[in-house]
Amino acid sequence: MTSAPDGIVVRHASREDIPAMHRVRKAVRENRLSANTKITEETYIPYLETIGRGWVLEEEGVIVAFAVGEHETGNIWALFVHEDHEGKGYGRMVQEPMVRWLFDQGLARIHLTTGAGTRAEGFYQATGWTYIGIDAHGDAAYERYQ
Repeated sequence: MTSAPDGIVVRHASREDIPAMHRVRKAVRENRLSANTKITEETYIPYLETIGRGWVLEEEGVIVAFAVGEHETGNIWALFVHEDHEGKGYGRMVQEPMVRWLFDQGLARIHLTTGAGTRAEGFYQATGWTYIGIDAHGDAAYERYQ
């Protein structure tokens, strides 16, 4: 668990958190799931239990942000803040323990993609990520080195 302002808790995510995480994921204005994207609550399980680890941020006991990273590839699978809680620094608060953990796993490089032209690009640039271009799917690609 990470120290945070009163009423805010940042902690490791567990299987029991998945429904709340999925609600946050579906509530965003940008980088929305398309009809063709098949991310279900079951999709989260390996990312939390075998191929990665996740963190949630609770405000007054309600999960309003989360981040998940893959420890083998260094890919950031998810980082989302519920739209009603944007601008409070919650994205940074769930991102930092994830980034530290990934580098502690021995990774020298971590990476992510996000929708091109979204507000998320500004967030990643402001929090130490380097833009490396547009990937084959038209998303903005970023990386970060230890």
